[in-house]
Amino acid sequence: MNEDSPFRWRPLRPDEAHMAWALHAQVYAATPAGMVRPDQPDHFEQHIEALGRILGCFMGDQLVAYGVLGLDSETVAHLAGLLALAPADRQRACVLDGAASLPPWRGHNLHRVAIDARGALAQSLGRTLMLATVAPENMRSLRGLLLQGYAVHGYATVYGGLPRLLMARDLLRPPRQWRLARQVPAPDHTGHQLALAAGLRGYGCQQDAAKAWHIEYGEP
Repeated sequence: MNEDSPFRWRPLRPDEAHMAWALHAQVYAATPAGMVRPDQPDHFEQHIEALGRILGCFMGDQLVAYGVLGLDSETVAHLAGLLALAPADRQRACVLDGAASLPPWRGHNLHRVAIDARGALAQSLGRTLMLATVAPENMRSLRGLLLQGYAVHGYATVYGGLPRLLMARDLLRPPRQWRLARQVPAPDHTGHQLALAAGLRGYGCQQDAAKAWHIEYGEP
């Protein structure tokens, strides 16, 4: 991370879990329904140590963003099952299990830094297969994941009824080169499912002339 940046990232302490939850609650209240999972305080309390880690981004003493890394949670096991991971891959899997930043600090690449910082933390802990979920309409998060080397590997209804694209990145593999097969409008849930059923993977995104986002699907 840039040493000249005013933002400082570090793991949150157990007594700081409430700070991440308060930030999440503030962001969730201002976000359209279905875009963000409504996490409860225990999600943050458990991911400080027992089930994972939480990286916090501070501006001075103020928490302005966070990123949750799930290591031994039910979500890790559930996504590993949905993606039919091999036993060896399940052992090295982890999940980007929530992130948010306060509106005044958006536009500073905090979301993308949170993705990479959690990847580095996971790798230091022996977890090298990164998983994530994202709403197809959440282009800010989806675009950030795609730009950081994640690809769409699945589609599922999770978290009690929320449709999500299932994303993955293997930190042990170099970036892949993809061959475009089709483009799917980001909000086209059926289109995503058909592309995945055809054996394709979503690897990039583009805007059309009307500024609408499309996900690029192809084969390596």
